Amino acid sequence: MRTLALLLLVAAGNALAQQPITARIDLRDQRNDRLEVELEVPSFGAEELVFALPRIVPGIYGAMDHGRLVGAVEAFDGEGHPLPVQRIGVDRWKLPAPQGLERITYSVDDGWEEFDIRFSIGNYRSSEGTVKPGAVVLNHNTVIGYFEGFEHLPYTLHLERPVGHYVATSLPRTSDQEEATTFRASSYRHLVDNPMLVAPPDTALIRLEDIRVTVACHSTTGEAIARKVAEHIRPLLADQRAYLGGTLPVKDYTFLIYHNPSDREGNSMGDGLEHAASTLILLCMPLDPEAIAQSVYGIASHEFFHTILPLSVHSEEIEHYDFQAPRMSRHLWLYEGMTEYFAIHMPVKQGRQSLDEFLAVLREKVRMMRKFSDEVPLTTFSQQAMERQDQYYNFYLKGTLFCMGLDIALRERSKGKYGVVQLVQDLQHEYGPGKPFKDEELFAAIERHTGPDIGALLQRCLNGSGPLPLDQWLRQAGIEVGPDDTLKAMARPTKGQLRVRKWWLGQ
Repeated sequence: MRTLALLLLVAAGNALAQQPITARIDLRDQRNDRLEVELEVPSFGAEELVFALPRIVPGIYGAMDHGRLVGAVEAFDGEGHPLPVQRIGVDRWKLPAPQGLERITYSVDDGWEEFDIRFSIGNYRSSEGTVKPGAVVLNHNTVIGYFEGFEHLPYTLHLERPVGHYVATSLPRTSDQEEATTFRASSYRHLVDNPMLVAPPDTALIRLEDIRVTVACHSTTGEAIARKVAEHIRPLLADQRAYLGGTLPVKDYTFLIYHNPSDREGNSMGDGLEHAASTLILLCMPLDPEAIAQSVYGIASHEFFHTILPLSVHSEEIEHYDFQAPRMSRHLWLYEGMTEYFAIHMPVKQGRQSLDEFLAVLREKVRMMRKFSDEVPLTTFSQQAMERQDQYYNFYLKGTLFCMGLDIALRERSKGKYGVVQLVQDLQHEYGPGKPFKDEELFAAIERHTGPDIGALLQRCLNGSGPLPLDQWLRQAGIEVGPDDTLKAMARPTKGQLRVRKWWLGQ
């Protein structure tokens, strides 16, 4: 009897796992600048439930409390009778007696009215969105909630929209009609990983040998900008493919770009958030299609490389992300520092940039790094990323410059045959989606692929405090560090230094 009961319990659990949560949103209904949301849910039984919206989502390192935008949460059974709901925090609601629960309704405000110059540390507007009759930027983590312990359930999203508006997203569609589109997500994490831009169509398609990229734009000016942006992104993707050895990590990708003209002459701002198959880019700058395209190029280069780090290679902390209280990985130096290094190293390596231009980029990194503390190891700061927002940007500086030193060391010891790109590809083969590494074991894994000297370098520069040995690293490639951190090629480099420079930069 006990075996039969266990089998029945497993069967019931499997049946629940196949039943989606269905979200219904009518974007045409924007009463009081809010969206009305209805969730149809499977039977969860009689056990107490907690309904929630994320406090924080992957890719940002400051709590946003997306539940603060939600109001009037109500629950109903199959006959329309209300069930008790208790708010137990900014982002969480308790259903103490959910027996018969069939649907939940609530309203949601938008995170920002317009993307402008306003900015403060911790305000990640690319993780939220706006709701207007002319266009909607939809980050699902601010609009659609989940049930704690059931984040694995699939979601069906039924979205009604104004006639003539197009839904740009990488989320799979199951149907598309004149005023409604239905989407399917395999889990809540999959849903959150696919933002949307809903607006009159301004799109361009880039087709390369092994990837299809959609560029979807909306400018509040009403001007079309997608074609010009796509013209700039096409050579970027070709360079990235060559830089990564001839293949790209995804087959379909979407750039979602929202533009609003700056009302302050000479001031502009951009914000981007990466996802597995898309990037959302927000721009506040003058309406200059060429300048907009160049800004998108700079953001897109970094964000697209995120398809590798951390979206393809990451630790258990990211794989099993807790939307309320995530554990921070020790390896932001890899996720952000290596990604930024790829973005600044690729142009010179692919011959799009001169040595002097590349050294100017490095010098700016060094100059800005000097403003941050060297007293605490980068791995420690990484685990404290949410609490130490004042130090977070250093991962794009010291983290990037460490990855440069690691690249030089790897190329010198392999006579140019092996660098950080090859190292990351080896980590992709060992780990990858669905197979995260243990945070504390990454250094040992890297040492297995390289050698004890590289393991010692990781320990010294990442687990240890103090400044990086930049002068030593750059001197190996015939680059000298002068007063005020000026960087220039040595007048009389040795043949060995020139070889290392060639292996490292291709010139």
